[in-house]
Amino acid sequence: MKKLTLGPGREWKVAVIKTCPLCKKGKMRIQKEILEPDGVEYEAISCVHCGESFLTMGQLDVLADKYRKLRRAKEVTFSKWGNSLAMRIPKAVAKEYKLSSGKTALLVQEKKGIRIVPM
Repeated sequence: MKKLTLGPGREWKVAVIKTCPLCKKGKMRIQKEILEPDGVEYEAISCVHCGESFLTMGQLDVLADKYRKLRRAKEVTFSKWGNSLAMRIPKAVAKEYKLSSGKTALLVQEKKGIRIVPM
């Protein structure tokens, strides 16, 4: 058994599969993959010979969490405001985070996008 770390405080014990159960030839390795068209990145156990991928229940749990977050995402519209861009925030989101006209926030640049942190 091998421990597979899936994030802070989330570890699963998984049996180490050395050869592919499908083609019976290739060695198995953990590799990052991307689900298109959503661009969701996840880890899977893949065969180097046939390319077949398998997910443990732990890996599937992490992937499901990412899709749950994606489903809660809201589409926003950008508009020109002088030399800058303005973003329209949906009313439900503004209400949930107590945002109003004139309130300030931090705009944090991250590797995969931007994050807005109300102050």
